[in-house]
Amino acid sequence: MPKSLAFLDYVMNILAPFFRASKLSSSILLLSSIFVSNAQAGANYDDAMLAFENQDYAAALNIVLPLAQKNDVEAMTLLGRVYDEGFNKAKEAFSWFKKAAELGNAQAQVELAELYDAGEGVPQDTEQAVIWYEKAAQQEHEEAQLALGLHYLEDLEDSDTAIEYFGKAAEQGNATAQYRLGLLYLGDTGVPTNNLKAWVYFSLAADKVTEAAQARDVLELEMSNIQLKQANLALKQWQSSR
Repeated sequence: MPKSLAFLDYVMNILAPFFRASKLSSSILLLSSIFVSNAQAGANYDDAMLAFENQDYAAALNIVLPLAQKNDVEAMTLLGRVYDEGFNKAKEAFSWFKKAAELGNAQAQVELAELYDAGEGVPQDTEQAVIWYEKAAQQEHEEAQLALGLHYLEDLEDSDTAIEYFGKAAEQGNATAQYRLGLLYLGDTGVPTNNLKAWVYFSLAADKVTEAAQARDVLELEMSNIQLKQANLALKQWQSSR
């Protein structure tokens, strides 16, 4: 809630017991309405995001809608999220995500792709989902890179392209992508087994993905001391180069 609105609530709570006459009460309500409108008019994107994060979706909507209507791309994207996550209105969300995505916003492109992928607010269309994921991935959006890696691995069974996209997301610190790379290098999906690489990627993801830590610990039982030394050296080199 913007500070000005919070201040209004504070003042009204103090003065409420003193207002008894209906005429005076009406005046106060009018003043309150004017004050709220002015406060919302002065609110900005950060206020809307704060309201959204606090799950005050009505306040977020009131603040961000006028900004989106002025073609603020970030506001359009946030408005789509408010409709999608706050009010479960996928069609309205799709409309705003599409506008922002067409203007080049990478996050909106990912959100739009996810709606196409799930068939929410629009008929399911995997081809369109991939198109928009690729547009976002070209802007180095790690969620899009991860999604494409999963698509190529699970839908198209193209492990080489999956490794390419997982690798790009892993470079940006995406723990899920790092974990998936570790699994691939165990050799279960046709990728040549490479325990050293698997151990490194599991280690990178271990702090955020419990399964990665468990997989690393199991893998260590199969590795010699020399292999573990080589793996630790590779991990340090990977970390120091980024």
